Amino acid sequence: MSGATHPATTGELAMQVMRLQAALFAEHVAQTQDGGDQEQVHDARVATRRMRAALRLFSDVLSGDVEELQAELGWMGSQLGAVRDLDVQLTRVRSTAEALELLEPLSPYCEWLEARRKQAQTAFEAALHSERYVHLTEALRALTEVAVQTEGQPSVEQDAPQRLKRAHRKLRKRADGLSVSSPAQAFHRARIGAKRLRYAAEFFEPIYGKPARRLIEAATAVQDLLGDHQDSIVHTQRIHDAVAERAADWSPAANLALGQLLQWEANHAEDLRAEFKATYRDVTSAWKHLQKAL
Repeated sequence: MSGATHPATTGELAMQVMRLQAALFAEHVAQTQDGGDQEQVHDARVATRRMRAALRLFSDVLSGDVEELQAELGWMGSQLGAVRDLDVQLTRVRSTAEALELLEPLSPYCEWLEARRKQAQTAFEAALHSERYVHLTEALRALTEVAVQTEGQPSVEQDAPQRLKRAHRKLRKRADGLSVSSPAQAFHRARIGAKRLRYAAEFFEPIYGKPARRLIEAATAVQDLLGDHQDSIVHTQRIHDAVAERAADWSPAANLALGQLLQWEANHAEDLRAEFKATYRDVTSAWKHLQKAL
């Protein structure tokens, strides 16, 4: 265990996590309007994800309507995600087009993506002015006023092992049997499992120190690799949507370039699936080290 101070009970830890992430969410979301700074959109989305992970992990020790807050954060995450996903795709297509020397022929597709990004930003800003968002901010603000019940609760040290083991077990169930031929949805589910294990390890990192940090790094690597894979799948569908909608209006060179982009995404996704086992192996190794401290 690390020597840093930490909450005595799981309930205290859960509220500490929720309050911190609620404050970060408020800070970042305030800077996402009027065009939306890409990194602020990303950071606000991450804060919603961490709060949802905490609600899932600590639902039995948190008071209030956890399911309703989970649903409302999911709604806000989807609003942020619609903007963030297009930011990612625009960055992705521009860097790939430059590498393939296809910047000029792919410019109509980039303009198509930019138009959808503006639409997503408009929808997001409308969400921020809705009664639903006001209700969400009030619920998050109320977290600062909730008294944490500590009597009768187990200590964090007593409780943490079972919660971490559960998160690891769920990842194993999703990831152990994956192969290069597994469907994309199976890899996406494994990514979600890796993300949830990572967040759980982050929440308990003050207790376990270096072994937890090692697991966080390994789970993050899996999450990043499979996130890249999911971005490839989503971008492939986005290209098909663009072709169905606008191919007749674009030049033969633009349509040919989109075909090359599709092939690049297919090859890239295959390479990522081939890398998965080696990357996932590091999670297994890191988990064995953390187990000794549990």
